Amino acid sequence: MKLSKVQKVVVIGIAVIAIIPLGMIVWAKTGTYEAGDTALAALESSETVTVTQDQWIVFDPADDPEIGLIFYPGGLVEPGAYAPVLHQIAEEGVLVVITPMPLNLAILNTNAASSVIDAYSDISSWILAGHSLGGAAAAIYAENNPESISALVFWDSYPPESADLSDNDIPVLSIYGTMDGTPNTDNFDARRHLVPGDTMFIGIEGANHARFGDYGPQKGDVAATISMDEQHDIVVDIMLDFIDRISSDTSAP
Repeated sequence: MKLSKVQKVVVIGIAVIAIIPLGMIVWAKTGTYEAGDTALAALESSETVTVTQDQWIVFDPADDPEIGLIFYPGGLVEPGAYAPVLHQIAEEGVLVVITPMPLNLAILNTNAASSVIDAYSDISSWILAGHSLGGAAAAIYAENNPESISALVFWDSYPPESADLSDNDIPVLSIYGTMDGTPNTDNFDARRHLVPGDTMFIGIEGANHARFGDYGPQKGDVAATISMDEQHDIVVDIMLDFIDRISSDTSAP
């Protein structure tokens, strides 16, 4: 049967609509940064932290936690790649939940934190953190849900222009890698106006972008001058200090 010109256009349109999502899935799968051996080991339960992988990756401390940390992974990074740092934080009594994202792109589900918060009603305070694109998605959530979280943390990240938090009174921490005191991430300084004036900025000298997790080298990244384990330990210390501060502020009468 010979198709008319209009019918041909319709058929081509349907084919394109069908092919584009498939192409996105293939691209996301083939371009994903996989969790390394250190991360895989940190996804195992320990004597004090039970790790489960179902809807989310959950690091549940043995003692009943009162404060929780929700983590948005970086773009195209397997969520488990952040386990080395997050497991250590859970060891100190913090419930930690990593939210896997559609196609490993947090921007496709910026509201992921809401389901976690609803599921753990016994947690009194929530901190939302994210790395790279995950940090940008976390900023969008914070902008739209200011009453849902107690604090926001960026790992080598910053808000998009659509999430101006400068007039928000939420405590914000920004941890980033530096070389010679200069942020490694492009446009980092240009986005400082989008966070509250009292935001804590802490640079880690010699740290690079990829070693906030464990997923191997990343295209366009700088060469780190400190080891991955050292960078992880520093991030853990900074995070725990900030969490202690938030916990103290929220428990004060």
